[in-house]
Amino acid sequence: MAGRKQGQGSKWIRPAKRLAIYHRDGFSCAYCAKGVEDGIILTLDHVTACELGGTNEPTNLVTACLSCNSAKQDSTLRQFATWMLDKGIDPKVVGKRIRRQTSRSLDLAAGKALLASR
Repeated sequence: MAGRKQGQGSKWIRPAKRLAIYHRDGFSCAYCAKGVEDGIILTLDHVTACELGGTNEPTNLVTACLSCNSAKQDSTLRQFATWMLDKGIDPKVVGKRIRRQTSRSLDLAAGKALLASR
């Protein structure tokens, strides 16, 4: 697809792993805390962008709404904090949420169960 960076899209991560991360994060954005019940589109965001040395490990991935993920792009969390402040989002709360979410173990069985229930 034109305009996408290599590795973007849904094929870089197994569907069960993607759903397990969404499940771990409560199906809500790590940045603005909006959830699927708010009508957001869920995506995965690299806390540390691949361009900055980040990996595809679950400890570097968080659930993000399309709006926040698009706004963050490949910026660092420190750079993204300015955008969050402009939107009335407390970056300190976001940082705590990200640390809490990425330190939880990933339940791949939950992701597989969600896929099976579709």
